[in-house]
Amino acid sequence: MGSRPVTMIRLTQSAHRDAPPARLLGCPVTDQNGNTLGTIDDLLVDAEARRFRLISVEHGGVVGFGAASSFIPVEAVDSVTGGHIRIGRSNAQVADAPPYDANGMATGEFCENLYGYYGLA
Repeated sequence: MGSRPVTMIRLTQSAHRDAPPARLLGCPVTDQNGNTLGTIDDLLVDAEARRFRLISVEHGGVVGFGAASSFIPVEAVDSVTGGHIRIGRSNAQVADAPPYDANGMATGEFCENLYGYYGLA
């Protein structure tokens, strides 16, 4: 992606909430070993490139309280089958991924670091 400013639009906050990719919201996500990571709570679109770049996976917490979200590049998705998403990484790798950084997102640094972390740079 390079280190350029990136404007990401959350699907849930856009006018396209009814677009076909929205059917993935709430779908379970598992790691490469079949361990549950959480559920998709949003998809982030690169406004300039007009393509999905990141999935936001909500995990932990009880009934939404205390939950956290991890961002995963769409290129790390191995498969989408019957409303189930499989990530080609381990639960530990997702847990140790760089945390969301709004300032870094604005400069492109967050996406660059995240893609690098997942070996997708």
